[in-house]
Amino acid sequence: MKAENKQINFWKWAFLTFAGILVLSFCWIYMSIFWFSPHVPEDAGRKVSTKDMVEFPSSTNKADLNALIAHYLQDFQKDNDADITYDVYLADDVVFTAEARFLGQPVDLGLNFTPTLRKDGVVVLKQVDLRIGALPLPVSVAMKYVQNQVELPDWVTVSPKSRKIYLDMNKLELKGGVRVRVDALDLKKDDISFTLLVPTN
Repeated sequence: MKAENKQINFWKWAFLTFAGILVLSFCWIYMSIFWFSPHVPEDAGRKVSTKDMVEFPSSTNKADLNALIAHYLQDFQKDNDADITYDVYLADDVVFTAEARFLGQPVDLGLNFTPTLRKDGVVVLKQVDLRIGALPLPVSVAMKYVQNQVELPDWVTVSPKSRKIYLDMNKLELKGGVRVRVDALDLKKDDISFTLLVPTN
């Protein structure tokens, strides 16, 4: 009888010990999850700029920028139903070409400009070459024709007397209110960098 009681007591204590371990384990897990877990705010680690415009610096090359210019000009001239279509592209200079009409005859017009970047972000194009078919017209006359006959965006200003065109990038606004700031413009080195300014409100 004593041996049977000892055997019963062993299994009893073994069961109680096992049950106690289970209870303690459950309590430890419960307390770790709900009591000891540090409080972390939902936006912890999230940094949000308070600027009105967020800057995205970028760089490109003449080939990619020519594709963008062509797309922009195509849309602009279509939207404004331009009578005279023209093309602008980047080589070692900025090249402007159009088909003008003199004395009722079509004449190829071409102007080459050297770009410089002012500190205020305005790109200044200084005329360095002129091609108007075989007509030896003065540069000021050709640029006056461009000023009066060619539909240009409002951020482009033509100055025939100074033989310059001013591109005020501060006035250029893309879709969604995105603006562009030119940071570097060296066509011969194919060094073109700019910053997209994206509004946050």
